[in-house]
Amino acid sequence: MSEYERNQEAAGRICRELRWNGLDFRLGDYVALLDGNVIAVADDPKEALLALRSIDADPSRGMVVEVATPVTDVIR
Repeated sequence: MSEYERNQEAAGRICRELRWNGLDFRLGDYVALLDGNVIAVADDPKEALLALRSIDADPSRGMVVEVATPVTDVIR
């Protein structure tokens, strides 16, 4: 599984269950993920991104996700 896939899996479970690896999240939290692990939780996306980049400066690694209710797209 690639780093991207691990981050996507973590992000999906965080948004669906508001939990991941023993951590609880609230709707509206911004979560920085690196290699499927939570690096930081913040109220602001810039804060989460700064925390992520302080650990790994490579912009191709990691992601910041807003904790929100998943929405299903319907294409007709």
